[in-house]
Amino acid sequence: MDDFRLLVNQSLRFALEANLTSRARLSRFARTRALELGVTGGIAVAASEIALSLAAGHRHRLRHGVEGRVPYVRTPFVRLPKACFHLDAASGRVRLSLRRGEWTSIGVRVSNYHREVLEDPRHRVTQLHLGLHRAVIIYARTPDPEYAPTSLVALDTNESSLDGVRLTPEGPSFVRAVFPRVRLVQARHVARRRRLARKKSHDRRVQRQLLAREGRRERHQVRSQLHDLTRAIVDQLARDRSALALEDLSAMPQPRRRVPGPRKPRSGVTRSRRGRRRLSQWPVGELHRQLAYKAQDLGVPVVWVSPYRTSKTCPRCGDVSEHRSRVGPRFTCRACGWTLDRQLNAGVNVGVAALRTRAGLGGLRLDPDALPQDVVNPLYPTAAGRRAREERTGREGRNSNR
Repeated sequence: MDDFRLLVNQSLRFALEANLTSRARLSRFARTRALELGVTGGIAVAASEIALSLAAGHRHRLRHGVEGRVPYVRTPFVRLPKACFHLDAASGRVRLSLRRGEWTSIGVRVSNYHREVLEDPRHRVTQLHLGLHRAVIIYARTPDPEYAPTSLVALDTNESSLDGVRLTPEGPSFVRAVFPRVRLVQARHVARRRRLARKKSHDRRVQRQLLAREGRRERHQVRSQLHDLTRAIVDQLARDRSALALEDLSAMPQPRRRVPGPRKPRSGVTRSRRGRRRLSQWPVGELHRQLAYKAQDLGVPVVWVSPYRTSKTCPRCGDVSEHRSRVGPRFTCRACGWTLDRQLNAGVNVGVAALRTRAGLGGLRLDPDALPQDVVNPLYPTAAGRRAREERTGREGRNSNR
């Protein structure tokens, strides 16, 4: 582990001094140093990849004006590629190739769940990360082949719900998946951070530690809620042999840092401080990431469509409301009189765009007049979802029922 840490630091120093971004050149340097240390070439390549990623992160921070120390690895560890170790999942024995002609064996505690995962033929172990107190096995999974869908679920992504339509050969229907607890968790931790910031304003070091801990707790709880939601949705789509249509929100404009100086007049819709804070915490990227990789894992086809004017377009006649005008909770078309909930209307437009772009869904048709105006079905059985653990606040006792 000490040799591997030394090899990572030497490669990192060489990459920063030579302003090196080439993976092949840094691998050659690491292999040369590995010969002096007596380490195998596969371990040297793994060390060079870690050093290259650390150097890229350091350059990225410097480009954005974030001053910091040059990265340096202090904790001994070793990361082994597949060719340098062999794992017996039944017994938990790991055989490691450290140097040429030198092997060693260690024991890893493997539970029944670990054996079930490692013995799955779709899983293949790719790396082994050994630290001072733990061993991390990294594996890759071969996804299921994408099936031919017989129905389509088009969803509009909102702050507390996914709203849209389900298209089947029998006809369309409205669907909705709600996750209001995410906003409750975020609001609770915002209040906690404000209280801690006031309470520890005299000690900045302790304040940073406590605020970072609250941030980690919030992220873990939000991800737990989203994992329960996305797993239930994707499982239901796989059972129904449905395709999933989502808005591609990756090109959304990111908030810019304020430049010192006089403020420029803003154009468009202005939001309050509370609204800006709420939208900045909107976990849309994490939600779409979980839906995408879980759908790929089960072979669910995903169609990404443009979100341009999905909330302002009439799905019946195609008329678009005025530019920069607020739609409100309900969308009403000026041309044909079509009226519908704004979020459901955006889901209908996502479905129309998905039918245009995906040729394999040509057998499905979306007639807005055939949609039931008073019935919205849940997208998945709510009783099947596991609720995330609710964290007790500091003011609540252990026997509190609140």
